[in-house]
Amino acid sequence: MKRMMKKVMIVLVAMMMTLSMTACSSEDPSGSSSTGEVTYKDTFTYAIGGEPNYLDPTVATDSVASYILNQTYYSLFSFGEDGSIINEACTEMTISDDGLVYTLTLDENNYWSDGVPVTAHHYVYGALRALGMGSADSYYSYFIRNYVKGASAYGADGEKTAIADMEGVGIVALDDYTMEITLEQPCDYFGSLLTSSVFYPMREDVAPEMDYTWAAEVHPTNGAYTYQSIDNASEIVMVKNEYYAHADEVTTQTLRAVVMEDPEAQLMAFQTGEIDFATNVEPSTATQLYEGQPELLLSASVINYYMMMNAYTSSDALKDVNVRRAIQLGIDRENIVTALDAGDMYYPLYGYVPLGFDGIDGDFREEQDAEHQLVYTDKDEARALMEAAGYNENNRLTLRYSTNSAAMHDTVAAVLAEELADIYIDLVIDVKELRVFFDERDSQGSTELARGSMSADYMDPTTFLEMANSVNQRAKVTWGDETYDALLAESDLLTGDERMAKLHEAETYLVETMAYTVPLFGYRTLCLGVAGIEGIVSSPQGNYTFNFVKVPE
Repeated sequence: MKRMMKKVMIVLVAMMMTLSMTACSSEDPSGSSSTGEVTYKDTFTYAIGGEPNYLDPTVATDSVASYILNQTYYSLFSFGEDGSIINEACTEMTISDDGLVYTLTLDENNYWSDGVPVTAHHYVYGALRALGMGSADSYYSYFIRNYVKGASAYGADGEKTAIADMEGVGIVALDDYTMEITLEQPCDYFGSLLTSSVFYPMREDVAPEMDYTWAAEVHPTNGAYTYQSIDNASEIVMVKNEYYAHADEVTTQTLRAVVMEDPEAQLMAFQTGEIDFATNVEPSTATQLYEGQPELLLSASVINYYMMMNAYTSSDALKDVNVRRAIQLGIDRENIVTALDAGDMYYPLYGYVPLGFDGIDGDFREEQDAEHQLVYTDKDEARALMEAAGYNENNRLTLRYSTNSAAMHDTVAAVLAEELADIYIDLVIDVKELRVFFDERDSQGSTELARGSMSADYMDPTTFLEMANSVNQRAKVTWGDETYDALLAESDLLTGDERMAKLHEAETYLVETMAYTVPLFGYRTLCLGVAGIEGIVSSPQGNYTFNFVKVPE
């Protein structure tokens, strides 16, 4: 009730402010000079949804950090809004006929913010430094370890390795502006991996090996902006990098990333004009307030939301595939989407991989659903499966569902409890502080059922399917399976349509045959930006880049 009252108050305050702003704008509705020309702010202020974990690109993993690093580094490639790969610091890439050798020609007009030229040696050092950091500190170093020739020997179990002690790793600088990457075997989507921050350039005199404490202080960067001040608990201030390769296209002088963990606080700050852009607002409230208005920014992204089931180390009941399958079939996903009440932001998801990836002949998700949905809603079949497992109305099953508190998560948990009550399951909702929740779910494997969601790290279905591979820590303690691992390994040896067919087979085994996960819904990215904002670029990964942002006064 308290949450609902607070939400109602926000809506009322917002309506009052809208009326007030409308009245005030009658004299100068454009908010610009009397000549009618639009003028733009020197400073763009946006809110991020918490403290960035690290500003070292090698170890950064969270979406909050990406809202900083996107602006401060000039990567080899980036993603376009449609998921296409866009050349950035790499001006040309050639691939050998056998698909193993990638030769990258680099932009020579590429400088660090202190005027030092960025060379191929910096990109090579950045990648090898990430590999040497080990899997425990550099999660995405597996983009190197699992693909690059000679890299698998380093860091898989978290151990750290000095670059000087590495031998035969296939990442080398041919000259100052040419680098070469050699793979163990051909990979259809390797170019997509090169957008990752583990391939960002690093400098030995700035970012020492096996250490990330340096990134807490102001340091040189090679992106559109560089740091003026860093306070991870409060705000990060960035100023235009005059040495950036495309500095002549950057018009906003200063970016302020303000830390606001509470979505309701972000909404109020946006309403009062304290911020120009809100990255984390409660979708239902934002949609009610701004539907049909230019401030509501809904962009395509590739994100799933699902229920994780611990099939190994917690509940004996969840070791039974009948129970796991019953949970899948006992949930009406349309009811969740309706309860979330955010227009077109959410859609029901009937497989683990969301919409947005090319498949054999169209979208990967759509072509699988057209053949047959891996999950669906059938309460009668779900009850029959529960009864086969020994449960009924007089012998109900109690399961604990772990989550962290947020409006969306609270709503989903409430609907899940209501849905599963129909199939003899009493859901106990266990709300934990975010870091405790992640530790229990991912490291300890002590949860029974838990919320999960993920945005695409790269534009291929394996970015999701690899999450269940036994080599990943989370999979080891919840859903690792040698048969599934083998299917993924087989897909790595294939290309084109044959590979996609094998990935469909792997997803079918994961979701339908073994019922290891409960797909719930996919969703798009919703943000709020001031009317008339220009130059922002959304990503399928669910974030934005502000290199060329222009905000009207």
